[in-house]
Amino acid sequence: MGNVERASAVVVTFHPSAQDLQNIAAIRAQVDLLIVVDNGSSAEDLTRMRLSSQAPGSVLIENGENLGVAAALNLGVQEALKQGYQWIALFDQDSAVTDGFIASMIEEFQSCRTRKPIMQMIPRYRDPKTGLEGSVSEFGDGGAFLTITSGSLFSREAFAECGLFREDLFVYGVDDDYSLRIRRKGFFIGVSQNAVLLHQSGHPTSRRVFGKTLTTKNYRPESRYYYARNKVWILRTYAGVFPRLLIPTLREFVTIPLKIALIEEAPGRKIKLFMRGLLDGVAGRMGRLSQ
Repeated sequence: MGNVERASAVVVTFHPSAQDLQNIAAIRAQVDLLIVVDNGSSAEDLTRMRLSSQAPGSVLIENGENLGVAAALNLGVQEALKQGYQWIALFDQDSAVTDGFIASMIEEFQSCRTRKPIMQMIPRYRDPKTGLEGSVSEFGDGGAFLTITSGSLFSREAFAECGLFREDLFVYGVDDDYSLRIRRKGFFIGVSQNAVLLHQSGHPTSRRVFGKTLTTKNYRPESRYYYARNKVWILRTYAGVFPRLLIPTLREFVTIPLKIALIEEAPGRKIKLFMRGLLDGVAGRMGRLSQ
């Protein structure tokens, strides 16, 4: 691989477990440069990460506090761009790559690039507990529409054409915004046939209610706030261009509080923050949630 075709990976960490550190080591083995951006983990966590980052081809950026997913990703992406990397893969700490993941993603990206104006490639997502593969949100051209950041591969041109991640979203919807930005500019998002990422979203809980099995992702209360607020922002920003966003999102604004009330632990605070998120989204209040 020539200098310009080298691969980098950015992993955002926040109190990583021993398993998360193993996931990061597996990613490190597949790329030329690993950039870990830490969002305020404990001194003990950082001690372990500092040891790992002393190896050649490893960089640790310590934020000292939780700056949010978008800001952390941007710090990692800017470092990779500064060092001249052509390929930048982004990961959550709890996602695990399978053998040959990065090489396969790059190969398929390059193949697709001969036919389409591709800026992002996503893998196949497999739940490590159930073994089931997640469905992909499809666009009319056979590519993806809405994507998950973790496991995504970008060319450096993507950031030149579409900019960096939007930091005032803080967490949640950062990936939706970027996919929609790529699509609004007329670019393509590819879906890998071969690369598999082991990835679980939230901590799903299921319960039988009125004879039906309802499943919810059991996010933290603060996550419910960002989810609701940023979904409103996404509708305000993109529903005019992509009206297909409207009905599923409005449906979620009704079903999510119902599911929280029926299934989840301590639903009161979660529902309160969800409703506050909706109101802040309508009012255009962005940035970090003030307690």
